[in-house]
Amino acid sequence: MPTHSTRGETLLERLRRRYETTDTRCPECGFVDTEGNWTTQMDGLQVVYHHVCPSCGADRKHVFQLEK
Repeated sequence: MPTHSTRGETLLERLRRRYETTDTRCPECGFVDTEGNWTTQMDGLQVVYHHVCPSCGADRKHVFQLEK
């Protein structure tokens, strides 16, 4: 059962929240970022979810190409 409502959220907002709650362990140093500070940028037909590890500075991105 969901612990929060998804009403009013776009698909992109829900995906960012998913990363913030499930993709929290840094693959470089193992640090678990409980703050979940993923950012989202949309540039034309590309959506980029970005996270910088607060412990080691590792830079991670998930990039999605959208079609017209």
